[in-house]
Amino acid sequence: MDKIICVGKNYLEHAKELGDAVPDSPVLFIKPPSASIQATEAPLKGQILDVQLPQGRGSVHHECEIVLRLNLNGIPDAVTLGLDLTLRDLQSELKKKGHPWEVAKVFRHSAVLGPWIELSQFPQYLEQKFEFLLNGVVKQVGCGKDMRYSPDACLEYARKCFPLCEGDLLFTGTPAGVGPVERGQTSSLLWGDHLEMSVRFS
Repeated sequence: MDKIICVGKNYLEHAKELGDAVPDSPVLFIKPPSASIQATEAPLKGQILDVQLPQGRGSVHHECEIVLRLNLNGIPDAVTLGLDLTLRDLQSELKKKGHPWEVAKVFRHSAVLGPWIELSQFPQYLEQKFEFLLNGVVKQVGCGKDMRYSPDACLEYARKCFPLCEGDLLFTGTPAGVGPVERGQTSSLLWGDHLEMSVRFS
């Protein structure tokens, strides 16, 4: 993996809840592989992925997203759910100043990844609803077909901006319902019968 490509504001209701204008092209930013943590196998019953939150840097928000992995030809070959964790207070300050906001997006464990599902086993992934629960309460519900820009459109745009490499990841954007997570909380990422994983924040 060379990089993690992330798409911002790709669900209209999420852009509205942030008070942002709806973009007329994909909004891209990049995270390094060192920011990621992954459940490398299909989680066993009771297995929990431990994610460490940064301390003393303001509110950390969850953003649950569909994530794609690219093959040698820059074509998606596997899919999972992930969390794009965000230092929301810092991001808001940077936006007001007109500054780039990567530093609000890039920190240890800021890109949380579930186990990979081969696309051949889940070809209709854009039609299946996914959910994010925090301490058992549903916070986000999304479906890939509701994206403003499809994964293919995002990748086509990304190719015009920078080279795509084998193993690169695409975080496709988050639906509405983002909010803070705190130490001691446990979350669940659910995607029909295809994926179920738990994340504990510490």
